Parts: sequence; C-alpha cells; structure tokens
Amino acid sequence: MAALSESILVAVTTKLTGLAQTGTRVERGRVYPVSALPALTVNMGAEQAVDDRNLAFQDEFLDIEILAYVQDNTGVDTALNQVVAEVYAAMMADRTQGLAYVLDTEWQGRDAPSRTDDLEKKTAQQAMIFRIHYRHSYTSMES
Repeated sequence: MAALSESILVAVTTKLTGLAQTGTRVERGRVYPVSALPALTVNMGAEQAVDDRNLAFQDEFLDIEILAYVQDNTGVDTALNQVVAEVYAAMMADRTQGLAYVLDTEWQGRDAPSRTDDLEKKTAQQAMIFRIHYRHSYTSMES
C-alpha cells in the first residue's frame, strides 16, 4: 500500500508527461541539472492537515511544486509562459487528478523566473505551486 500523497505525485507526473512543449521530459524530485530542455520536475511540497474535527476522515492539503525549465536564445519568458499555460490546463482539466480521494486542485501561483546567461542559449526556470485537497481515513494515510 502506498501513501496517498505518493499516489497523487505519481498521478500528477503521469498527467504532465506528454505535453506538447515538454513531451516525456518530466521527472520526480530531480536534484541534478536537467540536460534536455524544455522539461518539468514534480516535487513534493508541504503537507498540512485541515482542522475539521471529524473522527471519520481527515482532510489534507498537499502542495506540489512543478518546475519548468526552458532554453531559448530570444525569449525565455515567452517559452516559460507557453509551458506554464500547458501545465495549468493539464492540472485543472480534472481537478481530482483522476483520484477518488482528491477533492480539489487549486492554483497557488508561480515564482519569478530564474535566468542564466552562462550557456550558449539563455536558460530559465520557474516554479508553479498547486495545492491538492484530499481526504483519507482518520486511521490511515495509505490507499
């Protein structure tokens, strides 16, 4: 049995694989630089309990950070905006992420882009945050 948060991360990674801009270049929790761009990484963020005082179930908020990486000599902001628009559309198309225990997905915004001019082409990355609201048994966080 897997923790529900793990199942959510797997579902999000699967959903983002195959987008027009990033294709199959989607990885979980990457700590080393991405070699082929554009690409996405999916990272687990903070997880917090919703104080609802219900003994039958527990609601949780799981923040998921999705990092977009692009490389473009003329317009990294334009390239990032294209990737972000695709990610947003994919994440919000089914706000349950295809999982019965997910109640909602909320857009939390994105950070300012981080740019690098050290390479032959300009590169940039930008973090997007989505908050997943899910519910589990009061006695178990596993499926």
